[in-house]
Amino acid sequence: MRAILRNLLVAALALAATQAAAQENERATKSPDRTACGSPKPDDAIRGCSHILQDKGLPNGDRAIALRDRGVAFQNKGDLAHAIADYDAAIGLGESAAGNATVFAKTHVNRGIAYAAKGDDARALNNYAAAIALDPRVGVAYLNRAAISLKRGDKAAALADLSEAVRLSPKDAAAVVSRGALYANAGDYAHAIADFSAAIALNPADANAWRNRGITYRKTGDAARAAADAAEALRLEPNLNGAHRDRALALAANGDAETAIGEFGRAIALNPTDAETIKARGDAYLARNQHDLAIADYSRAIGLDPDFRDAYNNRGAAYIAKADWDHAIPDLGRVIELDPSLAAAYFNRGQAFEAKSARAHAIADFDKVIQLTPDAQSAWRHRGFLRHANGDYAGAAADYAKAVALDPKDQEAWRGKGATELDARKTDAAIADLTQAIALNDKDALAYRFRSQAYGMKKDMRHAVEDDEAAIRLDPKLAQRAPR
Repeated sequence: MRAILRNLLVAALALAATQAAAQENERATKSPDRTACGSPKPDDAIRGCSHILQDKGLPNGDRAIALRDRGVAFQNKGDLAHAIADYDAAIGLGESAAGNATVFAKTHVNRGIAYAAKGDDARALNNYAAAIALDPRVGVAYLNRAAISLKRGDKAAALADLSEAVRLSPKDAAAVVSRGALYANAGDYAHAIADFSAAIALNPADANAWRNRGITYRKTGDAARAAADAAEALRLEPNLNGAHRDRALALAANGDAETAIGEFGRAIALNPTDAETIKARGDAYLARNQHDLAIADYSRAIGLDPDFRDAYNNRGAAYIAKADWDHAIPDLGRVIELDPSLAAAYFNRGQAFEAKSARAHAIADFDKVIQLTPDAQSAWRHRGFLRHANGDYAGAAADYAKAVALDPKDQEAWRGKGATELDARKTDAAIADLTQAIALNDKDALAYRFRSQAYGMKKDMRHAVEDDEAAIRLDPKLAQRAPR
């Protein structure tokens, strides 16, 4: 959003300069200096305007024009101090020298833009307010005031000013795009898409409008439209900043990780130090189970940004996928250092500790997950398994009960609960739980085996034998296992 508003500041300056130059043409006879003064080339304009301003008998109207045009030239060169000085002098000549309130107002706008570029937002706001007071129809004043409101976090004021700018200039595609970006940032995707679509209708060659609409479609989950809009933005402007990444993200969201990887590669070639994009390509590799390539990208992203939380987290996940627990655990520990409130990091590290049979550490991590996100169903199931392994049957059964309450279709949790009740010698409860597990997955050999044992403990040999045979039929290796 901020990048869009910066573009609008440049557009406002050019518009004000054009108005001033047009005024000059009406009020003065052409001369080489006057032609140079209105030149789009800053050095030519400064030289020509300076020659004109040396004439002590120059009428105030012509002096105001030359000062404004030279101020614009200085501003375009980045010489803000001289630009402001020229605008001060032009404004000091009064509204009558400007010729009309609109030109006078736009001089205030340009001075406001210069102050904003210097970081003096208070003076910038004063100038925009003065411009609006002089001529409420000067839309660029509202646009630039919106930029400062947004910078200050006052989204309501920014939206009001942008809406007024659009009302005044409904065919100004840049203003419509800016309002759309503000809607998108506020999560109002319907209005954002409507604005971006209107901007595209006004200017189908506006690559930024296509790009921003694509980003918004991606946020709504419409990955296909997002990818199409990003592709059109790139067709219009092949090196548009961020557009390759946008298309890649949309492709990845649409399940096309392979094409996304290529698009991420093009984005990285344009900006090799963009850690976010490198990490995103790692995510695409991870989705394709290309773990080593994913790890390489995450490592590269971390090299660029040593505090990149998500890169550590996802590299840890990639190490887990490779069963490389010893590399996963330090990465996830680093994530927790960076963000102690990220439940996913504790969960992932808990799984790694569980795989290493470091039960105490694993339970501590799952405890933290449950503390941070009490509805984290998988954490209850994992902790239930660990408590069962530690012989804490009551604690395990309680955890499994919570897991199935959160997700009644979690077949593994039903089986784990049944196995826990079996070891606690609660045979009826075990049979009920294991029957539920089998109803959810009638190919679960272990569930049949555990239920067979529960029936056996009840001396119900007919059902015990039936379940045992079913278990062996599904997994012949169970025939070689010793009874529990």
